[in-house]
Amino acid sequence: MPMERDRSAPDALVGAVLAKRYRVMQYLGSGGVGHVYMAEQIGGTRPGAKSPVRVAIKVLRAEHRDNEQLSARFDREADAASRVRDPRVLTIYDRGRTDDGLPFFSAELLEGLDLADTISFARTLAPMRAVRIGAGVAFALAATHAVGVVHRDVKPENIFLVHARDGRELVKLLDFGFAWMATDGGALSMRITGSRTVVGTPEYMSPEQAAGDAVRPSADLYAMGIVLYEMLTGRVPFSGEYPAIAEKHAIEPPPPMRRAHPKLSISKELEAVVTRALAKDPSRRHASATELAEALLATPEGRSIPRAHDTL
Repeated sequence: MPMERDRSAPDALVGAVLAKRYRVMQYLGSGGVGHVYMAEQIGGTRPGAKSPVRVAIKVLRAEHRDNEQLSARFDREADAASRVRDPRVLTIYDRGRTDDGLPFFSAELLEGLDLADTISFARTLAPMRAVRIGAGVAFALAATHAVGVVHRDVKPENIFLVHARDGRELVKLLDFGFAWMATDGGALSMRITGSRTVVGTPEYMSPEQAAGDAVRPSADLYAMGIVLYEMLTGRVPFSGEYPAIAEKHAIEPPPPMRRAHPKLSISKELEAVVTRALAKDPSRRHASATELAEALLATPEGRSIPRAHDTL
């Protein structure tokens, strides 16, 4: 007698039809909150194409169904990203529920590699490539901040590098599960995290975020400074457990990049941009994400980016 399939297993949805709109084709992977699948949109085709439109589907993990905070975080990811209209931010299409009542959302299906895996494989990135990626993410953050959203978890795992058919490497900002949204007065953000609760990833937290204070867009700029530092040196400036790492963010200057990576060859201008992004005092950082992006592009490395490979 055949064994009954475990309906809670990640691959249990493969072959299922969700909300009469999507046929799940393949299990892609899992995160802390949801499982991700590749699906085909039923009855949907691109203009001039015969094949069905393929999308990514993210479904709340069944074990989190009754967890209010994680369920709210799942909803927040779709809510916040849906408010941003920018090609550098993951596009959310729609939302629904599985037959078992689990929430899901569909999004554009990306082909490529996240920045964390890219750094893991390459160890360090060429300065011009790091500047191009950094400027792209900064412009994505500018669009995010413009609609009253602070990401609060900018890190390489949440930056995806899309391999476009024309050879370009396109930036996509992902995972808004910890986002702060000004339009709800922070009420739902408090439900997700609680008052003065530290959220995000310690290695990429600004001093004010690591202290559990309310964060502003400048916190995302600090995190972007950490990401730039890591792309160029192959390591983050501070590591360890919380709260020890919070103290490092608050009082220790980051090790000089050339000490972290002795063979590093970058301009003084680029070094100054990263140093400013990592200022302990938020008022001493760049005034906006747009200013950070423009400062990166104004460096010798930024001015050398071939226009044919410009992702902006």
